Amino acid sequence: VGHLLRHYDYRQAQKVKFFIANSNEVKQRIWKFYRRESTVIYPPVDLPKPVKTKKQNFYLIVSRLVGGKGIELGIGAAKKLGFKLKIVGEGPFDFAQGETVQFLGQVSDEELVKLYGGAKAFLALSKDEDFGITPVEAMSCGCPVIAFKGGGYKETVIDGKTGILFDDYSVDGLAGAIKKLNNLNYRTKDCIEQAKKFSKARFKQQIREFVARHSPVK
Repeated sequence: VGHLLRHYDYRQAQKVKFFIANSNEVKQRIWKFYRRESTVIYPPVDLPKPVKTKKQNFYLIVSRLVGGKGIELGIGAAKKLGFKLKIVGEGPFDFAQGETVQFLGQVSDEELVKLYGGAKAFLALSKDEDFGITPVEAMSCGCPVIAFKGGGYKETVIDGKTGILFDDYSVDGLAGAIKKLNNLNYRTKDCIEQAKKFSKARFKQQIREFVARHSPVK
């Protein structure tokens, strides 16, 4: 039935007057599958104000515990290099904890901000993320990001400035990116400034402008 559903989905999509995409990655998909133009409006980051937190010797992942999020890759690198990895999130998949890996489950926004601020770096490891809000959250707390060079991550992380983008999707590839970050003289200020591009105020303004632009003249 997949063939019939795809045709039905395409026909229904043609009834939409205007598309908003949450990244250029999704904009390209809308064109690929629906042959329709769309406007990119990035989603907002809205966390409590970061508190000054002392950097600690651990890396952080924030994700639903499902397949395709690269959690196994992060665990594999933690075991190989022996670094501490904290994972925030819940889901149907069950990953074994170890000496270097700790699962924290769900945490409050206040606790999440402290984890972002205290982490040595944030790991964003999905292969095909639509946008990826967590790397932006991390940067808003002054935390650099190590991300796979794919999906929406390419639009948020500035390679060599607010983090490292790597394209070898393997434990060795991630390990190499971690070593690169250790030699990177990043500035917390740059991470925070980059995250400001995805503010709640900017999002609200762009949505209002989009609606005003496409609303019928009264």
